[in-house]
Amino acid sequence: MDGKLKAVGKLQQLEEKRRDRIGQQLDVMRQRHAYLSAQLSQLSALKAHAGQSALLRPSLNSATLMNLNSVDQMLQKMLRHQEQEQAVMQAECASMQKVLAGKHARVQGLENVLERWRKKQSYEKAKKEQRLIEDIINSRFKRKAI
Repeated sequence: MDGKLKAVGKLQQLEEKRRDRIGQQLDVMRQRHAYLSAQLSQLSALKAHAGQSALLRPSLNSATLMNLNSVDQMLQKMLRHQEQEQAVMQAECASMQKVLAGKHARVQGLENVLERWRKKQSYEKAKKEQRLIEDIINSRFKRKAI
């Protein structure tokens, strides 16, 4: 039984390390997601500012309009790319959360098994000690009876 307890204890430690590593990866992904969100909002603000700055100019010629149009298209592509990257990051975060929940459930299950086996071992030990005490008492009683 001691071998089983040691094996389950080591397995539990391994699973805890894996769970912690996945938790750290999830934190890194969340930080990247927050960074991408900030970039997305900055790009949106830049696009809005570029459009407003063109309206504030007193004269618009064809070269300025072409430049403004190309800047607007470039910013729109960047916005789409950032939105897609953010969606991918959200999906990855959700996936990592599911994996983390699974690992946590596994660790909890191993903890429960370990605790149950320890209780069983202590019960068996107490039962064995009780038998030994009963045997000692019975042998003393038999000696006195003889």
